[in-house]
Amino acid sequence: MNKKLIEKALKLRDEGFATAGIADELNVSVDTALYLILNGERLLTQSEEKAETKEKNIDIYVEWDSIKMSSKRLKNIALIMADMLKDVEFDGIVGISSGGVPLATLMSEHLDKTFSVYTPKKHLHGNKKSSNLEKTCSIMDTGEFVIVDDVLTSGKTMAETIKAIKCCGVPKKAIVIIDKSGLKEIEGVPVEALFRVGTVEVSKSE
Repeated sequence: MNKKLIEKALKLRDEGFATAGIADELNVSVDTALYLILNGERLLTQSEEKAETKEKNIDIYVEWDSIKMSSKRLKNIALIMADMLKDVEFDGIVGISSGGVPLATLMSEHLDKTFSVYTPKKHLHGNKKSSNLEKTCSIMDTGEFVIVDDVLTSGKTMAETIKAIKCCGVPKKAIVIIDKSGLKEIEGVPVEALFRVGTVEVSKSE
């Protein structure tokens, strides 16, 4: 288990981040984030070798701070993603909060498209959860949309966003920087990614 990842999860927990927020910050699934904050102290006392042999569930930790902390690099990534949409006809871009918003902003400016933000239910609290769908439709014009996010982990947030957009328009495509899910389509909407990652089981030669 990555020691740096565990320490970062515990730090975010101590700073008051909710589990969903920690998952977004670390680009891991909510289940992985929950496991880290519940077992972090114990894992830090174990050797990495012992921790790895005990864990059967595998998630991939993606850190792209070197890109998202640089406006120039982020813009270059956004331009690449915009180029991947050159054969798609659509009216607007929807950025999923929070990781997809900077990318969607830059892409919409470059492509001269309308821009909207969708906030997933996991980031809302109390009665705001029930009104999120209506709020999304009220601020978006009808039309065809592309959905943008940074990392696709399980596909649940993307599926939620697609369903919300369908109340007032047509989601044409979803595009992310990194896809950890392996899904080529969600809710009937094709998914594009700059990079698709996965795990490969290998055995050591004797």
